[in-house]
Amino acid sequence: MPNSANWVKLKMASRPIIVLADDLTGASEVGALAHETGLRVMVVTKVPKSPVEADVLVLDTNTRLASPGRAAERLKRRAARLRALPHSGVFKKTDSVLRGPVLAELTACADAFGFSRTLLIAGNPSLGRTIREGRCLIDGQAIDQTLFARDPHHPAHSATVLDLLHAAGRPDVHYCKSKTALPTHGVIVGEHGTTADTASWVLATDKHTLPAGGADFFRAWLQSRIPSRKKPSLGESPAGPALLLHGTTATTAGKSALLFNRLRPPAAKRVAQALQQRGAATVSASSLTLTDPAAPAAISAGFNELALALSGSEAFRHLLIAGGATAASVLKALGWDRFSVVRVWGPGVVSLQPHRLAITVTLKPGSYPWPAGIKRRYPRLFS
Repeated sequence: MPNSANWVKLKMASRPIIVLADDLTGASEVGALAHETGLRVMVVTKVPKSPVEADVLVLDTNTRLASPGRAAERLKRRAARLRALPHSGVFKKTDSVLRGPVLAELTACADAFGFSRTLLIAGNPSLGRTIREGRCLIDGQAIDQTLFARDPHHPAHSATVLDLLHAAGRPDVHYCKSKTALPTHGVIVGEHGTTADTASWVLATDKHTLPAGGADFFRAWLQSRIPSRKKPSLGESPAGPALLLHGTTATTAGKSALLFNRLRPPAAKRVAQALQQRGAATVSASSLTLTDPAAPAAISAGFNELALALSGSEAFRHLLIAGGATAASVLKALGWDRFSVVRVWGPGVVSLQPHRLAITVTLKPGSYPWPAGIKRRYPRLFS
């Protein structure tokens, strides 16, 4: 009979907590939170065919940009396969400002796992994203008065949470304040303005409730289930050339970035030369290119082609990608679908190691800044 500590470890290895996220950067974000508690985390883009040796299994369903019908069908299929695997809990990660087909995903996920209700605590008060009086706020400002109003895929035309969820005609969607009697069925959107508010909602979860929401709620929910462990040491930054693919409009790349020209990336030979001479290279879409409606698809295709060519020649050891959609597209093209979390640089910025490869991949959501630590480590990427 193993000792108590080893028995807990063995039990969790065969019954991981399952998290479903709608994009890859969101999956990495919650994976990082679990990693920081000392848990072994596996981030995947495909449902494993057999049980995995991990404490937390995070699946990127890649549904942020899907239609509600397609997202629900994808969630239903993947959740049914995940449910067949041994597991010790389920969490549905959503965007903190409710972008994407959130309701369709929550309903499909709850149905597939047999939950009668869903508790959605979406905002991240630690980052200034809160829900008060039925409205989504960014640092106290209504979301439809911020840059999110111009989001290219999910523009916020209203700050009302039920509008952002497209909940019109859905009597099963409820907005509730804390310390009130909750419905036994449907989707419950909880009000929260502080991290303490967020943590208090954990008490409302039970075996009939699917917990869902942002990173702050996941952290509180996880801490309520898992005893504290020794935090992992920072992973070593890989030696060798670093390549940054800048696929988001939220921030600008450095002045030395190699820019797309007429929706085509610079030639792989030119990028490889920069990697060899400087040890770092940044490839970015120019601001002019990003005004072209054909740009998103062309940029993804260009990044995919570039990454494949450079990977084949082993031109880089560290691949950094800004933008969730870009990251998902590039890693799919490379055929990498299983990752371990190796380092957390800051909120949402996480380094992963592809399964059985001596490569590091660092992902950053488009709306998050690059942490100072990574800028110090790779100054030539941002100069």
